[in-house]
Amino acid sequence: MALINITNIVFDQSTALFNTPIQMQITFEVLRQLDQEIDWKLIYIGSPNNDKHDQVLEQFSMPPLQQGTMQFTLMTAGPKLELIPSKEDLFGATAIILSVRYRNHEFFRVGYYVYNSYLDPDLIENDPSCVIIDKVYRQINVQTPRITRTNIDWEGQMVQLYVNPLQSNNQFMFQQQPIFNDITNNHQDFQQQCQEKQNQLQQLQPNNKPLYNNTQGPSFQSIF
Repeated sequence: MALINITNIVFDQSTALFNTPIQMQITFEVLRQLDQEIDWKLIYIGSPNNDKHDQVLEQFSMPPLQQGTMQFTLMTAGPKLELIPSKEDLFGATAIILSVRYRNHEFFRVGYYVYNSYLDPDLIENDPSCVIIDKVYRQINVQTPRITRTNIDWEGQMVQLYVNPLQSNNQFMFQQQPIFNDITNNHQDFQQQCQEKQNQLQQLQPNNKPLYNNTQGPSFQSIF
């Protein structure tokens, strides 16, 4: 039986400027008191063609936890443009992956496809030779996450437990063609969505406080 169950992940902004920090609210259940740390890693795929360009955006460990439902906010700077190998990799299909491990074994992995594009119609029609990164928008496809849950030796008592070979990040996300809402072909609708999002944030965040989706169910214990 799994001791940890990831139940919900909510992004603060699925569409934002490329340089905007990535912020996600994670809810999970601890079904029995833990005696080991939980390791979290957020990865940006710099190029679907080679794992060596993957960027670790955030990596940390949580101390052993008591039984209960937990919720925390993971916030990290966006990927570094200088580590993305080519312009084609920046504007092509890519992804971010959240990996969670216990006793040094990955038990949960979720990936979200990412599409970067200009919003300005002039830049779309007349693509500049040098990337104007302050004009590039990032769209995270939160509607179709790719999720893998793996059975591991939760108690650390088994001599050997068979685990399916771990896929590389690129294999995990790009074994089939990802589906995107192509914002380059619909920049006016995309611009309207961005403006509506900004208006909502201004109305709901008068004091620049973080904005989260309300979570239904019992009260949560904030551990960060």
